[in-house]
Amino acid sequence: MATGSEAGKPAEVVLEWPKQDKKRMLHAVYRVGDLDRTIKCYTECFGMKLLRKRDVPEEKYTNAFLGFGPEDSNFALELTYSMFIGPQLFLMQPV
Repeated sequence: MATGSEAGKPAEVVLEWPKQDKKRMLHAVYRVGDLDRTIKCYTECFGMKLLRKRDVPEEKYTNAFLGFGPEDSNFALELTYSMFIGPQLFLMQPV
């Protein structure tokens, strides 16, 4: 459903903007409980490549960036493992 200025325009005109717009989504961030297992899933199941991995021990987290090509021209997925969260987050039982 179109709103605002698009409401009165034909669908062909409204759908033209993605072809002309040069903006793109750079990356999305997901917090994960098991970084190595999640990297394995995305690389083996979806064919993504591990682009880089950054360990920040003083802040107790690790980032891994995955994608289908270089980050300057492709979308990237950022996986963040925080040692404060870790796998125990997913094992908590309701009280």
